[in-house]
Amino acid sequence: MTIIWTGLALGSVYAITALLYNVTIATAGVFSFAAAQYVMVGAFVMFTVHVEWGLPALLAVPIGAVVGGLLGWLTELAAIRPLKDKTGWAPLVTTVGAGVVIEGVVFAIWGANPRNVPSVFPSTSMSVLGGRLQLSDLALIVAAGALCVAAHLVHTRSRWGLMGRAMTADPDTAAVRGVNVKGLVSGSFALAGALGGAAGVLIAPKTGAVFSLGTVLVVYAFVALTVGGFGSYLGSWVGGIAVGLVQAHTERYLGASFPLLLIFGLVLVVLLVKPTGLFGDRRIRLV
Repeated sequence: MTIIWTGLALGSVYAITALLYNVTIATAGVFSFAAAQYVMVGAFVMFTVHVEWGLPALLAVPIGAVVGGLLGWLTELAAIRPLKDKTGWAPLVTTVGAGVVIEGVVFAIWGANPRNVPSVFPSTSMSVLGGRLQLSDLALIVAAGALCVAAHLVHTRSRWGLMGRAMTADPDTAAVRGVNVKGLVSGSFALAGALGGAAGVLIAPKTGAVFSLGTVLVVYAFVALTVGGFGSYLGSWVGGIAVGLVQAHTERYLGASFPLLLIFGLVLVVLLVKPTGLFGDRRIRLV
């Protein structure tokens, strides 16, 4: 059971990161490869605020959200707004470039050495259903589930979600009907950045603060997104948990060299059975 708890905690990290991708996908119809970098920046905000400055860890949450939101807005301003066609291949290329720039800036400021970030929770573990579980992992699991459910409710029951669905279905018609397309796209990037920056504060004790964190997360989160389905927040959670469980069990029984092999095998199976992912929306146009 301990392996399952470990897989759930890892999967929660991937689920949160996949959710960030879905914020811009489901709202603006744009896939941004830079989204995972906001989590990495949030981890460094946690390290700087809590470790270097000695301030309360809770203070890092709003700071991470502000920094991440600003980065998200700048990503849209520099990598998306100049493009005439936001549904082609160009956004994939420009957002990769934005992610590389963010990673390079973090490397220039903090360097390549990983930073350990202490957890705000006690380090003692507890026994749950026959397995050992850290309080920090429990908080991560609960936070991932709550975020995905909340995002799903906002997407399906709020005016923001309605405008996002209209935007992804037909941007031109949505603009004619009064949707502020430019503001919606900018807002979705800023929201993804703010969520990523705040989530990085929570994730930092598990992953540490290292400039290459975003590059690692993008692989696993993309797999989670493919399995769960593009545009589905509940799919983000299911896909992330599935990837985390596969990784934890594979590392335990086969070794550290095999997780990616089996994870991509899982992707192939899902795509063969259901090309849109388990909960994907065919109406969302990305490419």
